[in-house]
Amino acid sequence: MSYDAKTHARIGDPSTSKAAAESIEDLVKSFINIIYMELKLNGSGTYEELARRCKLRPDQVWRRLSDMGTYGYATPTGYKRKGSSGRYQRVWMAVR
Repeated sequence: MSYDAKTHARIGDPSTSKAAAESIEDLVKSFINIIYMELKLNGSGTYEELARRCKLRPDQVWRRLSDMGTYGYATPTGYKRKGSSGRYQRVWMAVR
């Protein structure tokens, strides 16, 4: 899985922000891999559903789904389901 820490810190950000982005690069890659394998093996899901299935926090999943979409590993299916807040969430699926 590709993840470029440089794209997650803006040019004008202080060096501490850039260092923080680089320091979590391996962790982010592992989250992406966990989520991707869950999508491949057990099918589509919303970020909340995937968080439960992967034993991750919802915020850890929704942030990575966006990255996975950018890198071509996941895409929204076009369907939406209600989440715990009552709001609709996109359903994601693996691409490759």
